[in-house]
Amino acid sequence: MPEMTPSQKYLDTLLLYYEEEIMGEAYFRAVSRQYSDPDRTYKMELMARVERHAANAVLPLLQRYRLTPRTDKELHDIGLEDIKDEAPDWDRFIADMQASFPDYMPEFRALEEMGPEMDKSRLSFLTKHEVAAIEFLELEARKRDSVGTMLEYLRASPSDPKLI
Repeated sequence: MPEMTPSQKYLDTLLLYYEEEIMGEAYFRAVSRQYSDPDRTYKMELMARVERHAANAVLPLLQRYRLTPRTDKELHDIGLEDIKDEAPDWDRFIADMQASFPDYMPEFRALEEMGPEMDKSRLSFLTKHEVAAIEFLELEARKRDSVGTMLEYLRASPSDPKLI
């Protein structure tokens, strides 16, 4: 059975989500540098690493479809546009992300549904980065040990051996 040809909407969305992960990496890395508390710095650095890990997981798909993202420099510059001069209030920052991040889940799942079967493993891995971030935010808001899911995600890789 031949693989389905991906739609232009799928390809455009895949490229956009890859680029948004690179922007997110720059954003969280910059935020991490704003905090003097090493714990908060570490947590935002982990968020940046999770964003990059998710992007790296789908990069082979961009290569497969000959999609050309903007440069890391361009994407990092865009990611830094929302950085303020001082660190955001931690509790408000966490609460704001906790309120907004679940809204992205249907979009990631829709991308998975659009993709050809051979892309599913990597698309699922992309979605799981958002799950890890949401769990982090929920635990952090409750002042619990919050980084476990992010660390687990960073140790994982897409399971499709044909693509690795």
